[in-house]
Parts: sequence; C-alpha cells; structure tokens
Amino acid sequence: MQAKVVIESGAELTRKLRVEIPAQAFHQEMDKKLTELRRTVTLKGFRKGMAPMEMIRSQFSDQVKGDVIDELFRESLSTAIGEHKLQIAGRPTITALDLADDGTMSYQAELEVFPEIGRVDYDGLVLQAEEITVEEHEINDFVEHLRRHYSDLRALNRPAGPSDILIVDLVKVTDPNQVLSEDSFTDSHIDLGNPSTIKEFREQLPGVNAGEEKQIEVVYDKDYSDKTFAGARITYLCKVKSVNERILPPVDDAFAKRVGMGETALEFKLQARQKMLKEKQALQRRAQRREIVDLLCSRNEVPIPAGPINEYLDKLVKDFREQGEEFDETELRNHYFPVGVKSMRWDLLWRRLAEQEKIEVLPEDTENWIKGFAAYHSVTVDQAKESLRKAGKLRDLRDSILEDKIVNFLLARASIVPIKK
Repeated sequence: MQAKVVIESGAELTRKLRVEIPAQAFHQEMDKKLTELRRTVTLKGFRKGMAPMEMIRSQFSDQVKGDVIDELFRESLSTAIGEHKLQIAGRPTITALDLADDGTMSYQAELEVFPEIGRVDYDGLVLQAEEITVEEHEINDFVEHLRRHYSDLRALNRPAGPSDILIVDLVKVTDPNQVLSEDSFTDSHIDLGNPSTIKEFREQLPGVNAGEEKQIEVVYDKDYSDKTFAGARITYLCKVKSVNERILPPVDDAFAKRVGMGETALEFKLQARQKMLKEKQALQRRAQRREIVDLLCSRNEVPIPAGPINEYLDKLVKDFREQGEEFDETELRNHYFPVGVKSMRWDLLWRRLAEQEKIEVLPEDTENWIKGFAAYHSVTVDQAKESLRKAGKLRDLRDSILEDKIVNFLLARASIVPIKK
C-alpha cells in the first residue's frame, strides 16, 4: 500500500500527519474482507460459501467498511511512523477522516514525539561531599543497640521502674474511630526506658506490679508516624503479666562470636567501625546519585512531551483514590508535575548518554549482579534467577544495570569538592 504522507511540525513536540490512501488499496481490502466473509456465511437459498459475491457485497459492505477503514488507518499510520523514524510519545489523535466516493481515504492525525537529543553535556559537573568519619560515640551507640538486641529479660518481684520492660496483655476498651482491627494483643513488650514508646505508657505504667491492671487512654499525635493512628484516641486495659529488667551482655569475645562480627572483642570493635563506615559511604553514594541526576537534568533541559506526564499524573490520582486518601487533585498534580518531568528527562538523558559513550551491559555485568543478589539473599545463583524470573524482574534487569553504569560513569568524571561538617 503506497500512501501519500505529509508531516508538519506543530508546537514544540507535536507533529501533524496528513495521509492519503489511494482508492485501489481501499477496494482491494474490501474485496479481500468480503471474500473471506463469503466463505463463512450462509444465506437463504445458498449453501455455505456459495452465495453470489454481489449479494455478499450488497448485504455486508457497510459492516465490512468500518473494519477496512480501521485496518488501513492503523497500517498506514504504523508505516508512516516507521518510515519517518518518529519516536512517538503517546497515542495519536485523529482530527479528520474522510472516505471519498471513489474510495480514496484520507485522514489527519496529531501526535507527540520524544525530543531528538544531540550531545548530552556532562562536562565539569561538580559535587560536594563531606569527609566521612566514624566518631567514637557513634560506635558506642551501635554497640549499645546490639547489646540491647541480644539482651535477656529477668523477671522482678517489685513495682515497675522507669527503665523496666513490661510484658502485658493489651485489651481495647474504647476506639471511636475503629482504628484497631483486633480487640486484644497478648504478650506485648512495653519498654518504659525507650523514648519511642508511647508517652502515656511511659508516664503511667511505672509503679505497677505483676498481676495488676491499669486503664490508659492514649492520644496519638496528628503527625504520628503511622497515619492510621494519627489523631486517634484509644483506651487500653493493660494487664501486667511481668515486670522485667534488661540484662545486657558484656562486650567480650563470646559476644563478638554471638553477633557474628569477629572472634574477639577487638575484632568486633574494628568490624563495627568498618560496618558503620560502609553504611555512611553507601548513604553518601545515594545522595551523590540524586545530585548527579539533578545536575545533568538542569544542564540538559530537553523538552518533555505532555502525554506521558499526564498519564503519570492520572495514574497517581487513581492510586491515591484507591487508597481512600483525601486530597486536592489540583494540588497533587501541581506537586508531582516537576517530579514526573525530572524523572522522564533523566530517563531520556541516560539512555542517550549510553548511546553517545557506547556504554552497554555485558553478559558478565548481568552475571555479577545476579551473583550479588544471590549472596545477599543466601540463595544459589539458579534460585536467584528463578526468583527474578517469577517476579518479572529479569526483563528490567538490563535497564537497571545500564542506568547504574551511567551513574558510575558520571560520578567518576565529576569533580568532588570536600566540605566540612
């Protein structure tokens, strides 16, 4: 099918297509569809597939015509997009469609395309970074956290003190907003010495003895971390089963072996420092990744088609509605619009940069990534591959690895300016 195609540039990333399909192509497709239909229909007075073609044409032309127009439109549009190498960014909009008496078909369509990106400019990117150190008090805090985690509880025969741990059965008494899905919570641990423990428990439970009960109303802050409880008022009946003190293990060779960080207390301290250093380095790397993305997007402000952005915002609005959250749609769209623009701009830029610098994913890159995934999850490589396959992540793995290689490429070429804490 030889269609005549004229493409005009509209506003920024908009393209207008005018397509004319010759009458011969329309009639050939009509004859093909009617012939196929003739083989399957049975008309009164004729055996299946034996009805005269003129009768088929008379009765079914209008029905077939719509299918032919749709097929010619899709085929000609796909051909026009491919031949003119248009990177379309969404579904085209038909602005005019006409079928002349002689069978000549013509239509006009508007569509958005992704921008053509020349050289991605990454020269002279500058990042700021603090010198990473691990202070002694940070190590001490880490050690204390581990000691608490591996501590034992010893039951006491006295009233609860401000640093004790209570084991209680909590029974819901009142819950006006029906926040709790259950009526009771057995063997709950309440650490009175932990600042993150609910304030009312820390204030009202010291002094109780095992076997006693106490009713406590808890008023959750409006900005409480768990949004389900934010602003709620719930009254609990606390049935105290035991009052306990925490017995912290000494930091000795046995403790080092128990937590799996060396054979001696000295090795434990050294590994603790290294562990904290690596965690800080990983945090800094993530921050630098965000910064390098921001810098590259600011340096290369390629236009972003409106269609994909609107699809992203529509999905966001749908997700919020499905979660039952109250929100202002206009505010939500305005807030997330720049987020969507930056995300899509980065996606276009790193893909173009991969082409520009001839960076690609090698088979060993994929194998090494899967080996790391397997080691982290303590499974075999084959089990890791099967897990990724079932989760549908193998298809996206190449893109993820390539994006990481682009980030590493940019970080390796950026200037790092040290700053003081």
